[in-house]
Amino acid sequence: MGGVALRVRDAGPLKFAGFSILYSPIVMATRGDHGRQRALGVLLDDMARRRLIKPSLRCTPDIVDLREAVWHHWDLAASWTVVTALKTWVLEEDVSREELQQMRKAQRAEITARVEPLDADVLYSLMTATMSRQGARLHQSKRHVRILLEGIGAHGIQVVARDSDGVPLSADLVMSHGGRVAFDIWAGTSRTGLAKGAAVARYVLLLKELQARGYEYLDWCGANLPGVSDFKLRFGGTLATNLSIARQPRWFKAAFAGYHYAKRIRGFLKRGEHDRQG
Repeated sequence: MGGVALRVRDAGPLKFAGFSILYSPIVMATRGDHGRQRALGVLLDDMARRRLIKPSLRCTPDIVDLREAVWHHWDLAASWTVVTALKTWVLEEDVSREELQQMRKAQRAEITARVEPLDADVLYSLMTATMSRQGARLHQSKRHVRILLEGIGAHGIQVVARDSDGVPLSADLVMSHGGRVAFDIWAGTSRTGLAKGAAVARYVLLLKELQARGYEYLDWCGANLPGVSDFKLRFGGTLATNLSIARQPRWFKAAFAGYHYAKRIRGFLKRGEHDRQG
């Protein structure tokens, strides 16, 4: 395909009314814009022929020329992430004063952060703690997290910050892509860890570790919410745009929106029941 590698991953498409619905990202590696456009056109034609529905194909920040998708009448949308250039990253210069203070607080509390073997129990527990504190619920079960960790193997890096007594306070899962870019996939911090600066200590260690391993960039995988993006930017990254493409029948758009609305309502009801029970 003219120097372009295209791959669409899915874990078994769901089928409705003769359509297959994919839930996985497009991965593109290119050696030329012309080849990329031609390969994207072939992919979109093939998806249309097979009647595949994809709620969203999200591209990495370097993929900005999606004219072929527009010419094929696909919808185009934008989201944002933070990208840290690790080759030029310097702790004392790029991390904000506020986060440096949190890092020193963690040091005074004798919190240690290090790379540890992948552990679904630790990661899931701390992810749940963060989501619960934010009044939300994890979409993934512990089983799903465990399956992912087993699957990524050497491509995954887990950093854990522990209290002086060894209790895990904050954890993070990063996945690598080709030894050049790392993606911050999942993270979580307990309430105690948040108060002691454990999350900051963990991120600082992560950035140093990736830099030492020769990675060029860390993609923080999302900066759409004001508080979240502000926090991530304080570690020296820059805001980057992710473009996404999607093509869906009207009935699917309505069904998909209804599904998420019902899911939010169920979440509100469950939280209300939990509050009444004390």
